[in-house]
Amino acid sequence: FHTRHERVWEYVQQFAEWVPYEHRVLGIVEGKVVPIPATIDTVNTLFDLNIQTTEEMDEWLKKERVELKDEEGNPREPINSEEVALARVGRRLYELLFKPYTYKQWAKYPAELGPEVLSRIPVRNDRDGRYFGDPHQALPKGGYAPIFERMLLDNPKITVLTNTDYFDVRDELSCKRLYYTGPIDAYFAHLGWPKLGYRSLSFERVVQNDTPGYFQPAAVVNYPQATDVEGNDVDYTRIVEYKHLLNQTSDSTIYFIERSEDGGEPYYPVPNAKNKELYGRYQEMAEKEEGVTFVGRLANYKYFNMDDAILNALELFDKDTDGMTKKVEETG
Repeated sequence: FHTRHERVWEYVQQFAEWVPYEHRVLGIVEGKVVPIPATIDTVNTLFDLNIQTTEEMDEWLKKERVELKDEEGNPREPINSEEVALARVGRRLYELLFKPYTYKQWAKYPAELGPEVLSRIPVRNDRDGRYFGDPHQALPKGGYAPIFERMLLDNPKITVLTNTDYFDVRDELSCKRLYYTGPIDAYFAHLGWPKLGYRSLSFERVVQNDTPGYFQPAAVVNYPQATDVEGNDVDYTRIVEYKHLLNQTSDSTIYFIERSEDGGEPYYPVPNAKNKELYGRYQEMAEKEEGVTFVGRLANYKYFNMDDAILNALELFDKDTDGMTKKVEETG
Protein backbone atom coordinates (compact mmCIF):
# COMPACT_ATOMS: atom_id res chain seq x y z
CA PHE A 1 0.00 0.00 0.00
CA HIS A 2 1.36 3.42 -0.90
CA THR A 3 -0.02 6.93 -0.79
CA ARG A 4 0.90 10.58 -0.76
CA HIS A 5 -2.50 11.55 0.61
CA GLU A 6 -2.34 12.26 4.34
CA ARG A 7 -6.10 11.87 4.68
CA VAL A 8 -6.02 8.39 3.18
CA TRP A 9 -3.08 7.32 5.33
CA GLU A 10 -4.82 8.50 8.48
CA TYR A 11 -8.06 6.79 7.44
CA VAL A 12 -6.58 3.32 6.92
CA GLN A 13 -4.80 3.33 10.29
CA GLN A 14 -8.04 2.40 12.06
CA PHE A 15 -8.39 -0.87 10.18
CA ALA A 16 -4.94 -2.46 10.47
CA GLU A 17 -1.50 -2.46 11.98
CA TRP A 18 0.88 -1.41 9.23
CA VAL A 19 4.43 -2.64 8.71
CA PRO A 20 6.83 -0.40 6.74
CA TYR A 21 7.55 -1.87 3.32
CA GLU A 22 9.04 -0.30 0.20
CA HIS A 23 8.15 -2.18 -2.96
CA ARG A 24 10.99 -2.99 -5.34
CA VAL A 25 10.66 -4.69 -8.72
CA LEU A 26 13.31 -6.32 -10.88
CA GLY A 27 13.11 -7.20 -14.55
CA ILE A 28 14.79 -9.82 -16.74
CA VAL A 29 15.87 -8.02 -19.92
CA GLU A 30 18.25 -9.56 -22.44
CA GLY A 31 19.09 -12.10 -19.74
CA LYS A 32 20.15 -9.37 -17.33
CA VAL A 33 18.54 -8.53 -13.98
CA VAL A 34 17.75 -4.81 -13.77
CA PRO A 35 15.69 -2.50 -11.54
CA ILE A 36 12.19 -1.54 -12.72
CA PRO A 37 11.37 1.31 -13.28
CA ALA A 38 14.52 2.41 -15.08
CA THR A 39 17.28 3.88 -12.91
CA ILE A 40 20.98 4.64 -13.36
CA ASP A 41 21.71 0.98 -12.61
CA THR A 42 19.20 -0.18 -15.23
CA VAL A 43 20.84 1.91 -17.92
CA ASN A 44 24.39 0.97 -16.88
CA THR A 45 23.58 -2.75 -16.94
CA LEU A 46 21.70 -2.78 -20.26
CA PHE A 47 24.06 -0.54 -22.21
CA ASP A 48 27.38 -1.27 -20.45
CA LEU A 49 27.77 2.33 -19.26
CA ASN A 50 29.26 3.89 -16.15
CA ILE A 51 26.84 6.68 -15.26
CA GLN A 52 27.47 7.80 -11.67
CA THR A 53 25.53 10.99 -11.00
CA THR A 54 22.06 12.40 -11.57
CA GLU A 55 23.63 15.03 -13.81
CA GLU A 56 25.17 12.35 -16.02
CA MET A 57 21.86 10.48 -16.11
CA ASP A 58 19.99 13.64 -17.06
CA GLU A 59 22.45 14.21 -19.88
CA TRP A 60 22.04 10.62 -21.12
CA LEU A 61 18.25 10.90 -21.07
CA LYS A 62 18.40 14.23 -22.88
CA LYS A 63 20.36 12.66 -25.74
CA GLU A 64 18.03 9.63 -25.90
CA ARG A 65 14.69 11.42 -25.80
CA VAL A 66 12.66 11.99 -28.94
CA GLU A 67 11.33 15.53 -29.41
CA LEU A 68 7.67 15.68 -30.34
CA LYS A 69 6.73 18.49 -32.71
CA ASP A 70 3.64 19.54 -34.61
CA GLU A 71 3.48 20.27 -38.33
CA GLU A 72 4.84 23.76 -37.71
CA GLY A 73 7.81 22.47 -35.74
CA ASN A 74 6.51 23.50 -32.32
CA PRO A 75 6.75 21.21 -29.28
CA ARG A 76 3.57 19.22 -28.62
CA GLU A 77 2.18 16.80 -26.05
CA PRO A 78 2.15 13.00 -26.61
CA ILE A 79 -1.05 11.63 -28.12
CA ASN A 80 -0.44 7.97 -27.24
CA SER A 81 1.70 5.84 -24.93
CA GLU A 82 4.41 5.23 -27.51
CA GLU A 83 5.04 8.96 -27.74
CA VAL A 84 5.02 9.23 -23.94
CA ALA A 85 7.81 6.66 -23.67
CA LEU A 86 9.83 8.06 -26.56
CA ALA A 87 9.65 11.56 -25.11
CA ARG A 88 10.71 10.36 -21.66
CA VAL A 89 13.32 7.65 -22.25
CA GLY A 90 14.05 7.47 -25.98
CA ARG A 91 13.94 4.70 -28.54
CA ARG A 92 16.31 2.14 -26.99
CA LEU A 93 14.69 1.78 -23.58
CA TYR A 94 11.29 1.93 -25.25
CA GLU A 95 12.10 -1.04 -27.49
CA LEU A 96 13.65 -3.09 -24.66
CA LEU A 97 11.21 -2.39 -21.82
CA PHE A 98 8.08 -0.46 -22.64
CA LYS A 99 6.98 -1.77 -26.03
CA PRO A 100 7.17 -5.54 -25.43
CA TYR A 101 5.80 -5.41 -21.87
CA THR A 102 2.89 -3.23 -22.94
CA TYR A 103 1.97 -5.67 -25.69
CA LYS A 104 2.06 -8.56 -23.23
CA GLN A 105 -0.12 -6.69 -20.77
CA TRP A 106 -2.65 -5.20 -23.16
CA ALA A 107 -2.38 -7.21 -26.42
CA LYS A 108 -1.91 -3.79 -27.99
CA TYR A 109 1.18 -1.78 -28.77
CA PRO A 110 1.72 1.52 -26.93
CA ALA A 111 0.82 3.46 -30.09
CA GLU A 112 -2.68 1.94 -29.82
CA LEU A 113 -3.22 3.10 -26.22
CA GLY A 114 -3.87 6.49 -24.70
CA PRO A 115 -0.97 8.39 -23.11
CA GLU A 116 -2.19 7.71 -19.58
CA VAL A 117 -1.03 4.06 -19.67
CA LEU A 118 2.72 4.73 -19.76
CA SER A 119 2.47 8.13 -18.09
CA ARG A 120 1.99 6.20 -14.84
CA ILE A 121 5.43 4.57 -15.08
CA PRO A 122 8.16 6.60 -13.35
CA VAL A 123 11.63 7.15 -14.78
CA ARG A 124 14.45 7.83 -12.34
CA ASN A 125 17.59 9.88 -12.80
CA ASP A 126 19.20 8.34 -9.70
CA ARG A 127 19.67 4.91 -8.07
CA ASP A 128 16.35 4.88 -6.23
CA GLY A 129 15.16 1.33 -6.91
CA ARG A 130 11.80 1.72 -5.17
CA TYR A 131 8.79 1.26 -7.41
CA PHE A 132 6.91 4.08 -5.70
CA GLY A 133 8.08 7.41 -4.36
CA ASP A 134 5.15 8.10 -2.02
CA PRO A 135 5.95 9.14 1.57
CA HIS A 136 3.73 6.41 3.05
CA GLN A 137 4.48 2.82 2.05
CA ALA A 138 3.51 -0.22 4.11
CA LEU A 139 1.81 -3.61 4.24
CA PRO A 140 -1.02 -4.59 6.60
CA LYS A 141 0.46 -6.97 9.16
CA GLY A 142 -2.49 -9.37 8.98
CA GLY A 143 -3.11 -9.06 5.24
CA TYR A 144 -5.87 -7.21 3.43
CA ALA A 145 -8.83 -9.48 4.26
CA PRO A 146 -9.05 -8.36 7.92
CA ILE A 147 -9.21 -4.72 6.77
CA PHE A 148 -12.44 -5.33 4.90
CA GLU A 149 -13.78 -7.52 7.69
CA ARG A 150 -13.34 -4.61 10.10
CA MET A 151 -14.82 -2.15 7.60
CA LEU A 152 -17.89 -4.23 6.79
CA LEU A 153 -18.56 -6.94 9.37
CA ASP A 154 -18.01 -4.87 12.51
CA ASN A 155 -20.72 -2.40 11.57
CA PRO A 156 -24.32 -3.47 12.41
CA LYS A 157 -25.65 -1.03 9.81
CA ILE A 158 -23.96 -2.90 6.97
CA THR A 159 -25.38 -6.09 5.44
CA VAL A 160 -23.06 -8.07 3.18
CA LEU A 161 -24.34 -10.54 0.58
CA THR A 162 -21.70 -12.77 -1.00
CA ASN A 163 -22.04 -14.87 -4.15
CA THR A 164 -24.89 -12.59 -5.16
CA ASP A 165 -25.32 -10.84 -8.49
CA TYR A 166 -26.68 -7.33 -7.96
CA PHE A 167 -28.86 -7.63 -11.04
CA ASP A 168 -30.57 -10.69 -9.55
CA VAL A 169 -31.67 -8.79 -6.43
CA ARG A 170 -31.94 -5.18 -7.60
CA ASP A 171 -35.74 -5.25 -7.58
CA GLU A 172 -35.72 -6.35 -3.93
CA LEU A 173 -33.60 -3.42 -2.76
CA SER A 174 -34.99 -0.18 -1.41
CA CYS A 175 -32.64 2.70 -0.76
CA LYS A 176 -32.51 6.45 -1.20
CA ARG A 177 -29.26 6.27 -3.12
CA LEU A 178 -27.42 3.44 -4.83
CA TYR A 179 -23.61 3.47 -5.06
CA TYR A 180 -22.82 1.23 -7.99
CA THR A 181 -19.23 -0.06 -8.34
CA GLY A 182 -19.65 -2.70 -11.03
CA PRO A 183 -18.95 -2.40 -14.76
CA ILE A 184 -20.90 0.52 -16.16
CA ASP A 185 -21.67 -1.36 -19.38
CA ALA A 186 -23.24 -4.19 -17.36
CA TYR A 187 -25.55 -1.70 -15.66
CA PHE A 188 -26.79 -0.49 -19.03
CA ALA A 189 -26.73 -3.89 -20.74
CA HIS A 190 -30.43 -3.52 -21.59
CA LEU A 191 -29.47 -0.84 -24.12
CA GLY A 192 -27.81 -3.47 -26.30
CA TRP A 193 -24.67 -1.38 -26.80
CA PRO A 194 -21.22 -2.94 -27.28
CA LYS A 195 -19.27 -3.97 -24.19
CA LEU A 196 -16.29 -1.95 -23.02
CA GLY A 197 -12.89 -3.58 -23.35
CA TYR A 198 -11.07 -4.92 -20.28
CA ARG A 199 -7.93 -6.92 -19.66
CA SER A 200 -7.84 -9.61 -17.02
CA LEU A 201 -5.18 -11.69 -15.30
CA SER A 202 -4.67 -15.39 -14.70
CA PHE A 203 -2.56 -16.73 -11.83
CA GLU A 204 -0.66 -20.01 -11.96
CA ARG A 205 0.17 -21.13 -8.41
CA VAL A 206 3.44 -22.99 -7.94
CA VAL A 207 4.51 -24.62 -4.65
CA GLN A 208 8.24 -25.34 -4.47
CA ASN A 209 9.30 -27.52 -1.56
CA ASP A 210 12.79 -27.89 -0.10
CA THR A 211 13.42 -24.18 -0.65
CA PRO A 212 14.57 -22.54 2.60
CA GLY A 213 15.67 -19.55 0.55
CA TYR A 214 13.90 -17.92 -2.38
CA PHE A 215 12.93 -18.86 -5.92
CA GLN A 216 13.80 -15.41 -7.29
CA PRO A 217 15.78 -12.33 -6.14
CA ALA A 218 12.79 -10.08 -5.36
CA ALA A 219 9.10 -10.31 -4.49
CA VAL A 220 8.20 -9.25 -8.04
CA VAL A 221 10.23 -9.98 -11.15
CA ASN A 222 8.90 -8.66 -14.47
CA TYR A 223 9.48 -10.30 -17.82
CA PRO A 224 9.04 -7.57 -20.44
CA GLN A 225 10.28 -9.50 -23.45
CA ALA A 226 8.42 -12.14 -25.43
CA THR A 227 11.36 -14.58 -25.46
CA ASP A 228 14.35 -15.33 -23.27
CA VAL A 229 17.99 -15.23 -24.39
CA GLU A 230 17.69 -18.79 -25.71
CA GLY A 231 14.67 -17.92 -27.82
CA ASN A 232 12.10 -19.70 -25.66
CA ASP A 233 8.65 -18.12 -25.42
CA VAL A 234 7.91 -16.20 -22.23
CA ASP A 235 4.15 -15.66 -22.21
CA TYR A 236 3.87 -14.36 -18.64
CA THR A 237 4.28 -10.77 -17.51
CA ARG A 238 5.67 -11.32 -14.03
CA ILE A 239 6.25 -13.75 -11.18
CA VAL A 240 5.33 -12.82 -7.60
CA GLU A 241 6.94 -14.66 -4.68
CA TYR A 242 5.13 -13.70 -1.49
CA LYS A 243 7.73 -15.19 0.83
CA HIS A 244 9.78 -12.01 0.33
CA LEU A 245 7.05 -9.91 1.94
CA LEU A 246 7.39 -9.22 5.68
CA ASN A 247 10.53 -11.38 5.89
CA GLN A 248 8.76 -14.73 6.08
CA THR A 249 10.73 -17.92 6.73
CA SER A 250 9.81 -21.39 5.50
CA ASP A 251 11.36 -24.54 4.08
CA SER A 252 9.14 -24.06 1.03
CA THR A 253 8.09 -21.16 -1.16
CA ILE A 254 5.00 -20.29 -3.17
CA TYR A 255 4.98 -18.09 -6.23
CA PHE A 256 2.39 -17.05 -8.77
CA ILE A 257 3.00 -16.72 -12.50
CA GLU A 258 0.82 -13.94 -13.92
CA ARG A 259 -0.50 -13.81 -17.45
CA SER A 260 -2.62 -11.13 -19.05
CA GLU A 261 -5.72 -12.14 -21.00
CA ASP A 262 -8.96 -10.82 -22.46
CA GLY A 263 -11.44 -13.13 -20.72
CA GLY A 264 -12.09 -13.45 -17.01
CA GLU A 265 -12.57 -10.94 -14.22
CA PRO A 266 -12.29 -7.35 -15.50
CA TYR A 267 -9.13 -5.78 -14.05
CA TYR A 268 -7.90 -3.05 -16.36
CA PRO A 269 -9.95 -0.73 -18.60
CA VAL A 270 -8.39 -0.55 -22.07
CA PRO A 271 -7.89 3.18 -22.79
CA ASN A 272 -8.01 3.46 -26.55
CA ALA A 273 -10.08 5.79 -28.73
CA LYS A 274 -12.84 3.24 -29.36
CA ASN A 275 -13.43 2.50 -25.68
CA LYS A 276 -13.18 6.16 -24.65
CA GLU A 277 -15.89 7.09 -27.15
CA LEU A 278 -18.09 4.23 -26.02
CA TYR A 279 -17.58 5.05 -22.34
CA GLY A 280 -18.60 8.64 -23.08
CA ARG A 281 -21.97 7.33 -24.24
CA TYR A 282 -22.39 5.23 -21.11
CA GLN A 283 -21.34 8.19 -18.97
CA GLU A 284 -24.07 10.34 -20.48
CA MET A 285 -26.62 7.70 -19.49
CA ALA A 286 -25.14 7.46 -15.99
CA GLU A 287 -25.55 11.19 -15.45
CA LYS A 288 -29.27 10.84 -16.22
CA GLU A 289 -29.77 7.95 -13.80
CA GLU A 290 -31.57 9.37 -10.78
CA GLY A 291 -30.60 8.16 -7.32
CA VAL A 292 -27.49 6.32 -8.54
CA THR A 293 -23.85 7.24 -8.11
CA PHE A 294 -21.30 5.38 -10.24
CA VAL A 295 -18.06 5.04 -8.29
CA GLY A 296 -14.81 3.12 -8.61
CA ARG A 297 -12.63 1.67 -11.34
CA LEU A 298 -15.25 -0.37 -13.19
CA ALA A 299 -18.08 2.13 -12.92
CA ASN A 300 -15.88 5.03 -14.04
CA TYR A 301 -13.91 2.95 -16.56
CA LYS A 302 -10.72 4.38 -15.13
CA TYR A 303 -7.63 2.93 -13.51
CA PHE A 304 -7.42 3.84 -9.82
CA ASN A 305 -4.56 2.99 -7.50
CA MET A 306 -5.83 1.68 -4.17
CA ASP A 307 -5.21 4.95 -2.35
CA ASP A 308 -6.86 6.99 -5.11
CA ALA A 309 -9.92 4.73 -4.90
CA ILE A 310 -10.14 5.36 -1.15
CA LEU A 311 -9.69 9.12 -1.61
CA ASN A 312 -12.36 9.10 -4.32
CA ALA A 313 -14.80 7.42 -1.93
CA LEU A 314 -13.99 9.77 0.97
CA GLU A 315 -14.45 12.85 -1.19
CA LEU A 316 -17.69 11.47 -2.57
CA PHE A 317 -18.88 10.96 1.01
CA ASP A 318 -18.01 14.59 1.76
CA LYS A 319 -20.04 15.74 -1.21
CA ASP A 320 -23.09 13.58 -0.52
CA THR A 321 -23.21 14.38 3.21
CA ASP A 322 -22.52 18.10 2.87
CA GLY A 323 -25.01 19.98 4.99
CA MET A 324 -26.39 16.88 6.71
CA THR A 325 -24.87 17.75 10.08
CA LYS A 326 -26.39 21.21 9.94
CA LYS A 327 -29.82 19.78 9.06
CA VAL A 328 -29.66 17.27 11.93
CA GLU A 329 -28.76 20.05 14.35
CA GLU A 330 -31.62 22.22 13.10
CA THR A 331 -34.21 19.45 13.38
CA GLY A 332 -32.79 18.18 16.67
